[in-house]
Amino acid sequence: MRDFSWDDAKIFAAVVEAGGWRRAAQRLGLSAATTSRRVDAFEAWAGEKLLERRPDGLRLTPRGARVMAALQQMGQAADSIRRATAEREQEVVRISATASMALVLAEHMSALAAATPGVVISLLPSRAILSLARREAEIAIRMRTPPDSGSLVMRRLARVRVALYAAPSLVPDPAAADLRALPYIGLARPAAQSRTVRALEALVGLRPPVAVLDDTPIRLRACIQGLGMALLPCLPAEATGRLHRIASLPPDCDEDAWLVMHEDLAPLPALRAVAEAVAALFHRQRAALMGE
Repeated sequence: MRDFSWDDAKIFAAVVEAGGWRRAAQRLGLSAATTSRRVDAFEAWAGEKLLERRPDGLRLTPRGARVMAALQQMGQAADSIRRATAEREQEVVRISATASMALVLAEHMSALAAATPGVVISLLPSRAILSLARREAEIAIRMRTPPDSGSLVMRRLARVRVALYAAPSLVPDPAAADLRALPYIGLARPAAQSRTVRALEALVGLRPPVAVLDDTPIRLRACIQGLGMALLPCLPAEATGRLHRIASLPPDCDEDAWLVMHEDLAPLPALRAVAEAVAALFHRQRAALMGE
């Protein structure tokens, strides 16, 4: 029997762990078609179907379950080898990120961990760029460049888009959604200071929201539960598979995500490794970050 492709095996395992093609493809930075094709190739090697496509989702066949168990054992063995050959104790790199970007990082934390062996990534959701100046974090991810960049190294990661989403329980048919009548979740920011809030008001009209939830993960959860329509970053919103996109915002509401570090810390190997892994992740997910 010919050897299998380890890359195909990892994609198969990712689909099983994610519970579906779309989420696995987003985590891997691949298209759904490529992900499906690679799983088909792995099943062709096995000589039979390992996954059953059912209305309620994917289900492992008996042989697929045995294969998946073996792959998990191989993964554990690979982790043991990495630990046994580590030349130094793990280092901690703290990333301060806005709530929306923290959601993106959390969704792909396993990929970041795999790309930075020997480094523990600590994720700190925060808007405050001062956390860098006070050395409360080594890396910051921000949606705008800091005002004083003299001692900072900045790297543009990707363009990020938000859109208006709603749960199917609230909006069964996105094409028929009445944006001027449906309840919506507001943001705790003055319209005069935020293009995004002005764009939201243009869509839903000048009327009170059902609630004001400025924290992105809380707003995402409330939207999924059907509380109201909500502005959400495209990647984490669509990764849930539980929301309809019902309206887009003008292009001038798109923002750039930036990676920021102090210049005296940038050369450190652990920080450099994490910064490169984060940059690679955003590059792979650039289409999903734009809701494409």
